[in-house]
Amino acid sequence: MTIGLISLMLCSGIAAAVPGETRAISTQELAGVCSDQSSPQPQIYCDIYGQGVYDSYLVTRHPKIAPEFICVVQPAPSRREVMNQFIEWIKANPRYNTAPAADTFLRFLAVRFPCNSSAMSPDNAVNKIVR
Repeated sequence: MTIGLISLMLCSGIAAAVPGETRAISTQELAGVCSDQSSPQPQIYCDIYGQGVYDSYLVTRHPKIAPEFICVVQPAPSRREVMNQFIEWIKANPRYNTAPAADTFLRFLAVRFPCNSSAMSPDNAVNKIVR
């Protein structure tokens, strides 16, 4: 399965960065991979990417310095369901197409799973993403 994911990344241009140049996958590139229904590998990559971004948010956010702005209710929807909603959200918000996909995904999660605090409403939360 790992070879399949690496092959998918190489074929899709995800890992095609110039040596010595740091380049993040764009929202448009991720949307292209996530929309590919030709085989299970793109969907697996998409689900893992989304989970990785969310897990990174959970483990790197310091509660005293950066209040939470994503509050997933339980029972949580499936990864596939969330990523499908993300693709629909991207279609409705094309201004993020050239932005790094991880940044856009966090913005989507803040809108999709807002916290109850008015200070961390979706409108305020997207401005609190640390870059």
